[in-house]
Amino acid sequence: MRMLIQGLRFTLQICIFLAPIIWCVCPVPAQTSADTNQKLTPQQLIEDVNFYVSTLEETHINPFVHISQEGWRAQAGDIKARIAQQGAMTQQEFWLLFAPLASLIQDRHTLVMEPRFFIPNNPTKYLPVRTVYVDGKLVVTSSVADVQITRGAIITSINAVESGEVVRKLSRYGNGVRKERLRGVGEWLWIGAAEVFGRPESFVLTFSDGTKAEVKGVTVSEIIKRERAAGVNPTQAGDSPLELKFLESGVAYLNSLTFSYDLEKYKSLLKGIFTRIKESGARDLIIDLRSNTGGHSALGDELLGMFNAKPYKGYTSSWKRSRQYVEYMRKEGVAIPDHYLDLKPAEVYVSKASTVRPAANPLRFGGRVYVLSGEETFSSGQMFLGVVKDNDLAEIIGEETSTPACFAGELYMFNLPNSRLRASSSVRYWVAPGGCKGARGVVPDIVVTRRLEDYLTGRDRILEEALKLAKRKQNSR
Repeated sequence: MRMLIQGLRFTLQICIFLAPIIWCVCPVPAQTSADTNQKLTPQQLIEDVNFYVSTLEETHINPFVHISQEGWRAQAGDIKARIAQQGAMTQQEFWLLFAPLASLIQDRHTLVMEPRFFIPNNPTKYLPVRTVYVDGKLVVTSSVADVQITRGAIITSINAVESGEVVRKLSRYGNGVRKERLRGVGEWLWIGAAEVFGRPESFVLTFSDGTKAEVKGVTVSEIIKRERAAGVNPTQAGDSPLELKFLESGVAYLNSLTFSYDLEKYKSLLKGIFTRIKESGARDLIIDLRSNTGGHSALGDELLGMFNAKPYKGYTSSWKRSRQYVEYMRKEGVAIPDHYLDLKPAEVYVSKASTVRPAANPLRFGGRVYVLSGEETFSSGQMFLGVVKDNDLAEIIGEETSTPACFAGELYMFNLPNSRLRASSSVRYWVAPGGCKGARGVVPDIVVTRRLEDYLTGRDRILEEALKLAKRKQNSR
């Protein structure tokens, strides 16, 4: 039952501002559709708020780490008062008012999905510009707009709204601790600029050099089509979760893009990849986890077994029992352990630490291994880093993860009764082998922070450091 974070039968890569981001790139759980133009009565919407509050409090492992129960309920009461004042609303209007309530939990796996996420052929026009939020600036990383926009351009306003205010507004819809929400603003801007600012037909961007560009909005499907044609953000659902390259000086580079994949197929991929690595005679292996936002931990265990023979300790967890989650697992046909069923509602099962002893593996890599980490590494991807770090299985190079080393996960998915908004709640809390470090993420052995100039030039400072270290250690042998 370890790390069912993606929700049992479906895979759902939850990351900050997830709902808009993965529209066209991975399968999602079904939501009972609602007429997006239908006006819901204040009574219906208040009922939804009450249902959400009670469901989250009953199912979430610990929703009140960052906000008190009284404070959270007060925020819910304020939303209900605003509903009563404003009157009937559409599903989208309600989401804009209501979704920040989930953000207050500061759990990146707990969110309320933007409803248009579920509309086939969504006609809304979005900003065809990808960005990152770095050093307090919104920086362009790619563009498929009809006008020329330079990579590395710094956006100072959108439709006359200063970038600081854009960040503030969008971060209210983010999930996770503050650094996660701020980083996520850059990832979500291409969607959020439309959804939070009224879905304009075009976007007037002002840049730090004083220039402006009027960008026509484009549908999500058209943006994805243009990006694929341009070779921008090419990795989509259905692509291989592993990419192998051979670099200079006998270094093999394995990019682990996701742990959201069929386990048996993944094992087969690993066998083929490590056969090639063995035949190549590579002396060093770099495993890149920087883009890995999770999936199922069993895949990470398989990858660990391809380079590590040393016994190690994994994550432990606290698992909260609730009527809702029991019903959910039964509906999904998942075997429920007796130790969980024996609990009373709201009781918590705490797993015991255990030692994993990797089986013999003729394809196991025997050279030096370096693992690359990034701010974006998340969920099961981050758990992989945590196991490597706390058991000293390889040297980690890169950035500290945005998510704390210990975090809430494993999702209970549910719909609100009237608006049909899709929401998630974390039923487990995962504890790293080496314990928790407050809000600190998994900290690399060698910290390399990307700089603004790296986004301007496309420089990969983290990979450079790993190659430099591998070369230095090769020369010292």
